Amino acid sequence: MRRTHDLDAKDRQILALLESDARRSNSDIARLTNLSAPTVAERIARLRDIGVIRGFTTRIDAAKVGLPVSAIIEFRPHTMTDMEAIDFTTRFPQIRDCYRVTGNALLVLHVRVPDNDGLKALLADLYKQGETRTSVILHTEVDRRPIFSVPEKNEALG
Repeated sequence: MRRTHDLDAKDRQILALLESDARRSNSDIARLTNLSAPTVAERIARLRDIGVIRGFTTRIDAAKVGLPVSAIIEFRPHTMTDMEAIDFTTRFPQIRDCYRVTGNALLVLHVRVPDNDGLKALLADLYKQGETRTSVILHTEVDRRPIFSVPEKNEALG
C-alpha cells in the first residue's frame, strides 16, 4: 500500500477538483485531468481506501436553518477526566466541533445556537461542570480553506 503522502500530480488535481465540488462527475474530472473516467474512478476509490478521502458531505448554511449565532468556547472541567469531559460536552447538539487542546482549556468547542439566549443557556449548562471562556464569532473570514488549490478555469491541468 502506498503511503498517503506519496500522492502524484494527478491525485492532487483530482483532490483539488473534489474539494471545490464533491459532486463533480468522474467524466468531468477525467476531462480536466486528461485521464479516462474509469482511471479517475479507480484513483478516487484508492484515495478513499487509504484514508485520504474520508467522505463526501453536504455543507449547510447554519444561519439559514435557524442557527445564526456561532461561538468558540474554551472549556476547562472542574473534576472530570478528559474522556468524561468529552462525553459530557458532546451530548449537547449545539456543539458542532470539539477539539482537545493544549493550554489552560482542555477543550475548544465550536457551537451554533439560534440566539444569545440559546448561548447563555448552553454556557449555564457547561458552567455546572467547569470554567468557560467564550468568543462570539462576528463573521467568518475564511471557511474550510482547501488543502489543494483549485486551478483557474482557464488554466490547463497538467
